[in-house]
Amino acid sequence: MPMKSTEPPNVTERFENFVISTDRVYDMIGKRRAGEVSFEQSEQGDARRQLLHVEKVAIENKRLQKTSETSYIESVSYQLHDIIVEEMSEYLKDVPDVMANVLNLPSNTGELLDALIVRACSVSKLEPIVATIPWMYDELISVVNTARFRRKDSRGRVIVVETLRTALSFLGIENLRLLIPFLIVKRATPQITDPYPLIKQKLATYSTGVAISARCIAEAAGTHKGHGYMLGMLSNLGRCAVTRLYFRLFDKVQMHLLQECQKDREHKRHDALTKIIPSANHLIALQHAFADTFNADLLDELSLKRLFIAPAMRAVANQRSDTTSALSDTATLSETQTPTDVLKSALSQARIYARIRLLHQNKLIEATAANSELLAQHFPAGALATLKNTDIFALPLVKSDIED
Repeated sequence: MPMKSTEPPNVTERFENFVISTDRVYDMIGKRRAGEVSFEQSEQGDARRQLLHVEKVAIENKRLQKTSETSYIESVSYQLHDIIVEEMSEYLKDVPDVMANVLNLPSNTGELLDALIVRACSVSKLEPIVATIPWMYDELISVVNTARFRRKDSRGRVIVVETLRTALSFLGIENLRLLIPFLIVKRATPQITDPYPLIKQKLATYSTGVAISARCIAEAAGTHKGHGYMLGMLSNLGRCAVTRLYFRLFDKVQMHLLQECQKDREHKRHDALTKIIPSANHLIALQHAFADTFNADLLDELSLKRLFIAPAMRAVANQRSDTTSALSDTATLSETQTPTDVLKSALSQARIYARIRLLHQNKLIEATAANSELLAQHFPAGALATLKNTDIFALPLVKSDIED
């Protein structure tokens, strides 16, 4: 169950719970699910009203017993998660290891991103870098052979692309500038997140939404839209790392504690451990504690020389660590903004905008609340109008001329 509060949940609180399960947001805002009736209207309600006094007493005793059992399980769960927090804190300090063995990204990721962002980017410069990344070769071949990019020869026969150079040429540099960062985040996105199986789809949609929104906002603010897009997309790598690590460490720590219980014959604790599942509340808390800071560490590790987004990511991470709210993501205004300040604001605004769009699509936020939140963000002139007419959850890829 999500944490209860007397205050209405804000956009970020709703979003963080939405990523895990839509039902959690329904519980937060008191919204009834489709087809669900109130307790008073249900057969269960009718039956409860007909219970005899002795049955009520028996049920109350059973409830108290269950409450006691639940309380014990929760205490064991907290012990388990204390270990997870400690191990994750240590694990995230080894950025190269997390990058390679958790996010599955190559060491030359920074070189590839730098090559993409420069004006002189070309197929001949990208090919030798991409050729060292087998999974990206497979992804690009798969994309270029879809109906969207399919080409025909002079006899009308479909050209099946099999070589990397041809794939890069057919896709074109502008598409590759959008597609390659997307594929990097796709590679890092967690795939197994039971018992919350929709996390990966929602993270993928959100990552694209933030990236396209940041691109539009950065352009409206008069800065490099490519930097805005890259920052927006790559700013989700920390979230991916924390999510992957959480589920990996949960299994590891739970198994270790179960083995200890068997060895020490702690039957009650062993039984409690078998009933514990990954905790949505703990995952949300871990995201807030670690995701952006690790993301900034990761961008520093990439040693980017042409793509100037690491300082903005660090500024966002520092802002979040300084806030008193557990879940806050608000853009701040400054009279004299540096390029880093502009990108920092663009990312914060893009995150809020993408979250509101997702919540609104799923009918999890009222229009008045959404508009009030958007007005508080102080978007650059014209940005909201552009965003309103943009499909932020789809890459704006276009069929291009063959490039060398």
